[in-house]
Amino acid sequence: MKNFIIGIGGTGAKGLEHLIHACSAGLGPSNLWAGMVDQDEANGNVSRTKILLNKYINLRNSLRDENKHDLAKESDLFKTNITTNNDSVWLPLKGADPTLEEVISYNMLKPEVKGLIDCLYNPEEKKQNLSEGFRARPNIGAAAMLATTSNEDDPFWSQIYKAIDAARGGEEVKVFIISSIFGGTGASGFPNIARRIKQIQREKNVTSNFYLGGALMLPYFNYDVPDENMEGELFARPEEFLDQTKGALEYYAKLFEYDKIFDQVYVTGWDPLAKLPNFKMGGNLQNNPPLFPELYAALGALRFFNSENKINSEQEIFHIGKNESENILWSDIPNVSGSLNSKENLSKLIRFSFAYNWIYGPALTGSWSKIKKYQNENWFKRLVYKYLYNSETKNCEIGHEHNQEIVTLMREYSQDILTWISDMQYSTTVNTEQKMELILSDFFAEIQPKTSSNRILLKEKLSSADRNQFNKLVNDSKNLKLVNLMSNICYKKINREQRGLGVFMDILYRACEE
Repeated sequence: MKNFIIGIGGTGAKGLEHLIHACSAGLGPSNLWAGMVDQDEANGNVSRTKILLNKYINLRNSLRDENKHDLAKESDLFKTNITTNNDSVWLPLKGADPTLEEVISYNMLKPEVKGLIDCLYNPEEKKQNLSEGFRARPNIGAAAMLATTSNEDDPFWSQIYKAIDAARGGEEVKVFIISSIFGGTGASGFPNIARRIKQIQREKNVTSNFYLGGALMLPYFNYDVPDENMEGELFARPEEFLDQTKGALEYYAKLFEYDKIFDQVYVTGWDPLAKLPNFKMGGNLQNNPPLFPELYAALGALRFFNSENKINSEQEIFHIGKNESENILWSDIPNVSGSLNSKENLSKLIRFSFAYNWIYGPALTGSWSKIKKYQNENWFKRLVYKYLYNSETKNCEIGHEHNQEIVTLMREYSQDILTWISDMQYSTTVNTEQKMELILSDFFAEIQPKTSSNRILLKEKLSSADRNQFNKLVNDSKNLKLVNLMSNICYKKINREQRGLGVFMDILYRACEE
């Protein structure tokens, strides 16, 4: 089976961010190609997801190397083999500072066609610099999307062509799109890219083994727009989101009625709307926090990819959203399948990230002269020394550069996990009546609400009192104590296929089970 995920716009990028973390917890399929679509290449959310995607791929490749460091096939940690293009982002419009006029060759059009364009677009829309996206104008985005050529030579579209060819060859292929319904890039890209994929499928006469799914995000956040210096600017206005959504839903209803584009669609809504603290029109300053409804979209994608999900011949539309203003709990998170419990897997990943970042990662960081003080401890002798000992040089090689790169990268990724879950919990409910009680974070993280890029500041070191709160880290759990985790790593069974640092990483991960 081949699986493909496409995140369109800022919401799509954030949905992909959640999905990557879920895959690192073993909730994803065995293989997955990931790509993004956004005209605003410098968008902070797109950039953040690109960095995260590269970290995941590098870590997984390093820890699933049969010759050096191998977690073994049975391990859930970084289970999904995620791949991407050299540049994981497809820009519909190429060139510097493109405008709609340039895209459609406005000056070359016949007078009557110019007149039509003038009726559909005002002067500001026609001349707007589109290098930072479509500014929540799906009418602009749609024209731009339709004006681009989607051919087999394009690195992004070549993956779609290969997928459809694989389906024609008898392999089951699933493609999933995540997008908002109220933005510019998402609202325009979702139907047009989906219809183009279906067109390619029909052109190649593929009638089976190919499935297309999607997650549509209804409005789930808003923000305050500053009054100063905004006159004449095109930007996403939150007061227009509901009207745009109503119009889009009416369009999709007709589209789905007359043409089966999708096999399964997952619709996510949220009330009350999360309130973003910092408004930015685009570029690297638009770095919005991860929000809980986006996790629903990611889990919908993983459900779509899961082999237990039987896709019917009739188009299916699923919806989810929290209707009541009660606290957001683990019970509000759906499972990917009957055999994949979202809470159990994500909880284990969160505990692993905590233990690695503040206890075991620092112990494994540095030269051998620094690390060797742990050589007589049971966990070190059993899981590190034995599997990184070079019999020729009579040395433990944990301090070697290539091993230290893995140790450091895993610590960075652990920090990403803890920042992600802490930021999501804070940013989803701040300035609302809701509370989110997935984890307890105040003993290891500080919130900087006025900072757009680094809202969550993890403590560099934890006191003994902080560490003793480990059993409270995950709410609604059996309160695994740190001392029990430290005992678990000394007794968990080692798989005979495991190698190098893969031994320690997998055992620590499994030691974090409730």
